Amino acid sequence: MPKHFWQASSDLLKLYLLHPATKILLWLICAVVAQKLQPLFLLVFSVALLVLLVGFRASKFLELLRRTRWILFSLLLIYSFATPGIYLFPQAGSASPTVEGLHAGALQIWRLIVLLAALALLLRTTDRESLLSGLYTLMKPLKPIGVNAERIAVRLWLTLRYAEMNRGNVTAKSWTERVRNSLEPGAEMTETLQLEVRPFIWIDWLALVLALGLSITVMA
Repeated sequence: MPKHFWQASSDLLKLYLLHPATKILLWLICAVVAQKLQPLFLLVFSVALLVLLVGFRASKFLELLRRTRWILFSLLLIYSFATPGIYLFPQAGSASPTVEGLHAGALQIWRLIVLLAALALLLRTTDRESLLSGLYTLMKPLKPIGVNAERIAVRLWLTLRYAEMNRGNVTAKSWTERVRNSLEPGAEMTETLQLEVRPFIWIDWLALVLALGLSITVMA
């Protein structure tokens, strides 16, 4: 087919991609809704996320699970022993976890795993610059109350930039010092940060309205 056809198709595909700010808002909605979902709806939501994870090949999800495994395990222990209820091992008395605690802890871990899955999708479908662009777009309306969106975006970019430079060869102390020095007045910047700030289109508003509507229906 003619070259201009493929170019037009590519541009059309880019046009209908969700705005980075929309993806961030959808993740925030997911974070709120996941904490209110009961097991049945949580199962449906989990299956949908699993399909998306496989479809987008979001292997970041496994890495997020690995990094948070001890936090999730600690959360289960806290719920198991701090929640009143029927002892799982009555002969052990207060040294035993409770059935209600295990149930509550497992449910909370499930919800957090769902949140990690949604985060993995966000990171898989949004590169660093687009993510910063989305955050900038969301923070820009807060300028009247003193929020400097430009400064925050630059700080986030510097932090991410130096965290990725020479990974494995740069100590935590060295790269954090470099970020701190870069933020000092008069620090020389050898790189330029350019963010593509584009307006919301109809599909962004449609996605947000559908997400809010579905959330209200499920949580009602």
